Amino acid sequence: MPHKFGLVAAFSKPEASELADDITVWLEARDCAVIPESELTSNAAHEVDAIVVLGGDGLMMRAANAYPDTPLLGINFGKVGFLALVERADWEFALNALLAHDYKVEVGSTLAARIVRGEREIDPGWAINDIVIRGGNRMIDIEAYIDGHFVNTYPGDGMIVSTPRGSTAYCMAAGGPILTAGVRGFALVPISCHSPIRTPMVVAESALVELVQANRHEAQLILDGRTVASLEYGDVVKISQGAHRFKLIAVGGANFYDAFRTKFNFSIRPDAIPSRSALPKPS
Repeated sequence: MPHKFGLVAAFSKPEASELADDITVWLEARDCAVIPESELTSNAAHEVDAIVVLGGDGLMMRAANAYPDTPLLGINFGKVGFLALVERADWEFALNALLAHDYKVEVGSTLAARIVRGEREIDPGWAINDIVIRGGNRMIDIEAYIDGHFVNTYPGDGMIVSTPRGSTAYCMAAGGPILTAGVRGFALVPISCHSPIRTPMVVAESALVELVQANRHEAQLILDGRTVASLEYGDVVKISQGAHRFKLIAVGGANFYDAFRTKFNFSIRPDAIPSRSALPKPS
C-alpha cells in the first residue's frame, strides 16, 4: 500500500519552504503521495498516514489543532524544538525511519475549555499545551474548584492548567512541575500568586477543574498562547480532558529525558558520562 503524507511548512521561514520542495521530490521518488497544506482538510487523519511539519513548536501546535488526531513528525526550524523533535540535518534519516515503520507514536491528552457565563455556555476550543487565565495590569482573583470541591482563591496574575506535554512550556517557566513521560494528570500553577499558599498541584486526567474570575479586573483566556476570549466577573472556565489526542512521531530512540536534557541544556556537568551508560537498560 503506498504511503501518503501531508506536508506543512512555516510560511515565515524560506528555508522551510526550500526543504519542503526537497522532501516532496524525495518522497515522490519513493512512490509516496505528498499533500501540501493548501490541499489538506481538517479530516486529515483519514487522508494521510502522517503529517510532516517543518517549523517550530508553535507550528506543531497549529498543525495539531488544524488536523486533530493525526500523527505529526516535526522537523525543527525553531529555537527549542520540544515538539519538533527532528533537527534539520536529520530529515532524511527520519523519513527513512517513517517509511520503514521504525518509529513510535507518543499519544498525549489535550485540554477542553468551556466558559459558563450566566445561562450561556461558550466553547472557546481546546489546547495541547495549556489553558491559561491571565490578568492585565491589575491583580485578579481566581477561585479554583476540583470535581466541585473548593480548593482556594489565588490572588495574582492568573492560573495555568497544563498537560504533561505542555509542562515544559509556560508551566515550567512559572515554577510549575515537569510531568514526565507517562504521567496521566494535569498541572495547576498559580502565576505570581500574592499569597503564601501558591503551591502548584497535579490532578488526575479525569478531574473537572473549574476556575472562577472572582473580581472585576481585566482577564483573558489563552489557549496554547492564543487569546480566545475576554473574561468577565463571575465567569466560570471549566477545564477537562479533551476528546482529541496529540500524536507525536518519535524516531531514532528519541525520548523525553534526552530531549529535556539537551533542549534546555539541563546538565550540571555537561561532560559527565553516566555511570550506568554501559549497563543494559531495564526491561
